[in-house]
This record gives sequence, structure tokens and C-alpha cells, in this order.
Amino acid sequence: MPKSAFRQALQDTVEQRHSKVHPFSDAWVSGTLNRHILGEWTKQHYHYVSHFAQWCGIIYANCQDEDASHFLVENIAEEEGLIEEGGYPAIKHVELLLDFGEACGKPRSEIKSAHDNGELMSGTLGLQSWCAVQAAKPTHQAIAGLLVGLESQVPQIYKRTTPPLVEKYGFTEKEITFFRLHIVADTEHGKRGYDLVERLADTDAKKEACLRSVREATQMRRLYLDSLYNEYVAPHRAAAE
Repeated sequence: MPKSAFRQALQDTVEQRHSKVHPFSDAWVSGTLNRHILGEWTKQHYHYVSHFAQWCGIIYANCQDEDASHFLVENIAEEEGLIEEGGYPAIKHVELLLDFGEACGKPRSEIKSAHDNGELMSGTLGLQSWCAVQAAKPTHQAIAGLLVGLESQVPQIYKRTTPPLVEKYGFTEKEITFFRLHIVADTEHGKRGYDLVERLADTDAKKEACLRSVREATQMRRLYLDSLYNEYVAPHRAAAE
């Protein structure tokens, strides 16, 4: 079935600033990072994704659409490890991320306490704040930002960044379960997010609001990666040059 003009516009908006192509992602894929930097990425990423179920809960609380409500509950249950997903056993997603952090040499306690210790970067704090505001917007717009603008990007990002974890950084398959799981899970989440936004945005004004939220989401994710790149990659490249 041909895509609607609106769905194509959503996809084009994501692709214009997709984080699969970013200097930090490129450095990751090339093998020029190390386990310390990947551990620092884990520390920042934990304080983004650990709130995702809560943000979905805020959307759910304001949602009047039955299908969207069911999807949000399912998404929350999967994030919280209450149901099996994509052939993987039920486990809280952030626990898998913490497993990866420990494989990088970062204790769970250090990752979890990063906010209290003032270690979160401006890009991480900005992304957190944007998501919290976005979650409280009307359902069509909230889903557009969080599920289309952010979550739908994950499979393409991790399809690039996961193979080097084994091939160039020496992690085991067990240690990178977080990434393998999200390639599967977020492919489905992203598709359903697109389907819901396409149906719920039934006026030109709603469509424009959704496109704006998707555009902002892609910008915020890139600013988050900018912080990581500027801290851990750019100085080393400047010194080498």
C-alpha cells in the first residue's frame, strides 16, 4: 500500500537528522572509542532511557484512544520487564544496559548516581527535560515526539553500532543483549508509533504539530550526542592533528 504524504513527511523528517549518522556514532563504528568512553556513554544513556516508561505513563494518563492506550501499556510492560519481548526473556531493559556498563568497567552504583553527582552532560539534561515536556502534550503529538522522533531511530542506530562492539571492542554476545533486544523491539514500536500518529493526526494542524515534535526530537537526540562527542572524541582528534 502506498504511503500517505503525511507518513512520508514523518519519515523524511526523521531521516534529515537521524542519529545513525553523527560524528559520535561514526567514531563508535570505526572502533576509535574505548571501553571507558562507552562506559561514560552508558552513564548518560541510563539517565535518558531509565525514564522512558514514566514518560509513556504520562502519555497514557492523558490518552483517550483505546488502541494507543493498549500500545503504551505494552511498551511500559516491556520496558519494565513484565512481559517477554522479541524472543528475549522478561527483564527490565535498563538492567541490561547496566550489565553493559559493568562490562565497560562502570559499577552499577556509579552509573545510577551520575545525576546526584552532577555528572550528567548538558545534552543529556536537555533531552530529559524535552521528553518530560513532550510527554504531557496531546496524545498524537506526544507519541510523534517520543515514539516516532526518538524510539523509531533506535534500530537503525544499533544496527550500525552493535557489530563493532563484538568485532572491534571485544564484548561478548551476552554483554550486548541490550542492543540486540532493542533492534528487535523498537522496530515494532516505531512502526506502531507511525501507525498511531498517522491515524490520530486527523487535521492539518495536528499533522503540523506532529512534524514539529519529530523535528525537535531528532534535534534533541543530536544535541545529546554532540555533548558526548565534544567531551570524549573532539579533544583527542584535535590533539592528534
